[in-house]
Amino acid sequence: MQQPDDIAARRLDILIEQYVEARKKRYDYVSTEQAYQAIRHVLKPAIPDRELDNRVASLAVKNGLAVVFDRQTKASADDVPGTKP
Repeated sequence: MQQPDDIAARRLDILIEQYVEARKKRYDYVSTEQAYQAIRHVLKPAIPDRELDNRVASLAVKNGLAVVFDRQTKASADDVPGTKP
């Protein structure tokens, strides 16, 4: 019997596959921002945003698509050099 985490991971993989396939039919690239919005609208995976970007990008490249890393991330004050909280 599969564990709930395994099922959730497989559901996410299937959703990413479907997204990339849909993009492949009409476009020659995948935008990480558009993928993020579409996937998070349908499913709220318990993985970091960067990992989601990487998984989408990996599958897109395997399918011969270019990847546009255009998703904006919010940096905390700790991440920005020269700023102190």
